[in-house]
Amino acid sequence: MPKILRRPRRRTLIAAAALAGGIVLGTASPALADYNSPMYPTMSACKAARPTYVSSWTSPQQCWPMYNNNGTVVVGYQFLVKTRY
Repeated sequence: MPKILRRPRRRTLIAAAALAGGIVLGTASPALADYNSPMYPTMSACKAARPTYVSSWTSPQQCWPMYNNNGTVVVGYQFLVKTRY
C-alpha cells in the first residue's frame, strides 16, 4: 500500500474515490419510504392482498377506492404500505 501512495496520480484517484463515496453515502436518503399497493378490481381482492404486505418492516393500511379523473367512477382499490420505524 505505501508504494501505491507514492505515485501522485494514484494518490489523487484514491482520494477522489474516497471523496465521491463519502458524498454518495452522506446525501443518500433512508430507505423508509411508504408506497402504494397495486390497484385491485374489487374491495374484497384488496382486503385479501393486504396480509401479503405484513412484515417486520412494513404494515398495510386500510383499502380505499381510487376514482377516475373526474372523481365520479371507482376504477379500483388500493392501500398504503407504511414503513415501521
